Amino acid sequence: MISEIIFTTILFLEVFVIIFIIISIITPNRRFWPPPSKNSWQFYFFWAGFYYGLIAFIILGILSWNSSNTFLMLRIITGVPLFFSGSLIFIWGVATLKMDRTFGLKGNKIISNGPYKFSRNPQYLGLFFFISGFMILTSSLLILISGILGIILFIPFPFSEEPWLKQQYGKEYEDYCKKVRRFI
Repeated sequence: MISEIIFTTILFLEVFVIIFIIISIITPNRRFWPPPSKNSWQFYFFWAGFYYGLIAFIILGILSWNSSNTFLMLRIITGVPLFFSGSLIFIWGVATLKMDRTFGLKGNKIISNGPYKFSRNPQYLGLFFFISGFMILTSSLLILISGILGIILFIPFPFSEEPWLKQQYGKEYEDYCKKVRRFI
């Protein structure tokens, strides 16, 4: 019962965020992401939702562990490397970008070192690997469904950020985009 409640809450949150991201892409002047400021409802809504969703996702994975009865060794061999490499890429991206910028707040220059030398969005890339690895490790249908939706949720985020970044950094950002791919 608790697994179904957590699962439903995660799905509701993911659909809600996808709608807000689509609105941000279509109407940048009413953007949800990146948030207009640290004191905006968008900032608090997104980060509360992100942390709640991440914690709920992990709890759901523990509660529904191996509900599909898949061979454990195969899950470990494939899931663990994805899970940990995703975690490391995400943490490396946060450490390089620093917290204010990770939170979607304005900086004064383009960051193009560290993982940003290889991908314009290493934090999202890390989340893709983390979620994929966790889906494999848990062998849970609920995690598979919410994980796929979670990956789909983060794919449009750069499309919401890019117009804002072009506005903030102009030609410097356009040149960076020519040199470095969006994801891989």
